[in-house]
Amino acid sequence: MSLPETQPALVARLQQPGDQAAWGEFLELYEPFLRAFFRNRGLQNADADDLTQQVLMSLARHVGDWKPDGREASFRRWLVTITRHAVIKFLLRSDRAPQAIGGTDFLDWINQSIPTSSDDEQRAANDYRQEVFQWALRQIQEEFQPSTWKAFWQTSIENEPIEHFARSSGMSPGAIYMARSRVMARLRTKVSEFAED
Repeated sequence: MSLPETQPALVARLQQPGDQAAWGEFLELYEPFLRAFFRNRGLQNADADDLTQQVLMSLARHVGDWKPDGREASFRRWLVTITRHAVIKFLLRSDRAPQAIGGTDFLDWINQSIPTSSDDEQRAANDYRQEVFQWALRQIQEEFQPSTWKAFWQTSIENEPIEHFARSSGMSPGAIYMARSRVMARLRTKVSEFAED
């Protein structure tokens, strides 16, 4: 399901206080899209509904401030930014608070896979990428044996040299590379499921 097209006239009507018909049209377009978008990325129905409402409330509060930037699809890019902020807030709730993690080549891959459209969005996009990365880590950890996960974590996230981890764990360097490869492939899939628009 792709992001709906929004007519400029509808956006202009949304910016007028009290135009309930415009909001009705907008919700018809976007509410089902947002719910499906979040559900298709692994959120439970209640969480998808909650996040959809957060995005729509944020949009309602800020639509009066939106100004076209002169480029194609500026409203859609603005809506994506609002959605990213809502996702970050959702992921940062106390029951989903991520642990701090180190840098990896995989994080660089995430940074390249979710392009931004302006300098103003860069900080929010970086926060979003980090939160999606951490969310994906939490989602897939239970899919792997503890030894596989530890090999990945220590050598990819904590940046422990493979030779050092091989000596301390008793795993061969080949087994460590295999473990890292399996986890990173799964992470790429999980992040792509969530991040694709």
